[in-house]
Amino acid sequence: MVRLYRLDHFSYGLDEILQGFWIQGDWAFFWNSLRFDAVHPPLDYLIGRFLEALAPEDWVRKLPAAIFGVGTIAVLGALVSRRAGRTAGLVTILLLTFAPFHVRYSQEFRPYSLGLFTMSLAVLGLDLFLASPGVLRLAALFTACLATLYSLYLAAVTLAIAALGLLVEDCFAPDPARRRAARRFLAWSPIFSAALLAAYLPWWPVVLEAARRAAPVDAEAINWKRLGQTMSFFAFAHDDGDPFEMASACWTAALVAGAAIALTTKRLRFLLIWSIGGLAVIEALGHIHPHWYGTRRFLPAGIVWPALIAIAASRLVAANRRVLAGMIVAAVLLFDGRGLKLYFREGRADWRPLARFLRQLPKAERIFTENQYAQLCVAFYLEGPEWLAARSRLGRDVWNLEGQIVRLTWSWKPNTTAWLVLAGQPESEPLRRWALPFPSTVFPTAEGADLRRLDPALRDVTLSGR
Repeated sequence: MVRLYRLDHFSYGLDEILQGFWIQGDWAFFWNSLRFDAVHPPLDYLIGRFLEALAPEDWVRKLPAAIFGVGTIAVLGALVSRRAGRTAGLVTILLLTFAPFHVRYSQEFRPYSLGLFTMSLAVLGLDLFLASPGVLRLAALFTACLATLYSLYLAAVTLAIAALGLLVEDCFAPDPARRRAARRFLAWSPIFSAALLAAYLPWWPVVLEAARRAAPVDAEAINWKRLGQTMSFFAFAHDDGDPFEMASACWTAALVAGAAIALTTKRLRFLLIWSIGGLAVIEALGHIHPHWYGTRRFLPAGIVWPALIAIAASRLVAANRRVLAGMIVAAVLLFDGRGLKLYFREGRADWRPLARFLRQLPKAERIFTENQYAQLCVAFYLEGPEWLAARSRLGRDVWNLEGQIVRLTWSWKPNTTAWLVLAGQPESEPLRRWALPFPSTVFPTAEGADLRRLDPALRDVTLSGR
């Protein structure tokens, strides 16, 4: 129920809005949009497109992500139970259920929740196959791996690391049957991988094209501040970039304790390879081909960190230190609650109040935006998700100034009122200074959007003095 709470309390952010645009129109527009974007594989977009047949509200589009989030909890709980015992599995379920980072991305209309689910399912599928090899289990494993490839690039890379770690560890398992199955699968893994790549060929040209594109930004520097923000994100933060504080430090200490136990315990070392190896490879890829930074890129590696804390708690239970284990779990849940409270109150943007205000205006009054960021967000809620597929021709125009005042000289008609939305990135300081004389209405939930009423009486004076 946590992942269904306030599912419609916020609107979409820009990335979700883009996904909402891409899945509209005919199939040609759909595939061309995904190839143009090339940021994620198509499986989650296909799910969203089929859901569009129901003419869904915002919260309905988020339902698959919430379902996949719950599925990830169940799958990881089952995997940890099989490898570390029932207590560790149950605590993993409890901690992941209330982890703010996982709740957040189980409520986002993006591929992250699906990618985490398919990746976790594939690792569990491999564990089940090694326990009892069979054609049906092999087919299920192949399907889960292929679904991960078509869901989230970084989840697919992390899956390869986690699967290799589990295979190598089980090649030395005490159980002769499992040891034999792991070595046999490892020997045949090139053929398994080749079959996956063959099934991925339809999307491979898009991956190559994305890799050839120039990096839009410089790589993020590796420093203590970013490390602290990363740990805070996976601990109790309701959003990216929260500072590292005492609660996060205590959470990190519990994580390190769980990692130390996993390092010295058979059948659990693969969790360290999964998390640390995944973290390192994702960071390396971020330097080889930098993209817009967000700690969410580490989700495929960090998803197992609550499991490591659960392993530490379960070891205390096994040592008859149940009170201490209970105190640790209770403390984590307490700070999870604090993070969730902030998230459910202010964790996302809501562009709908601004759109409702603009919708009441006469259609003759043109709406201008500072940049494409604001244009897309305003148009999605003012005109609807079909706006882009309809080539911006629906009820009214939403004009992007790209920060250039001169564009108003021919697009703001004399003797008419117009409106200017200042929000998003990049900000244009000249345009914002120019707009100061005009009446302002601020919409805090719409990422602090500043709506300026362009008074026709001031048109000639302000434009002549630009």
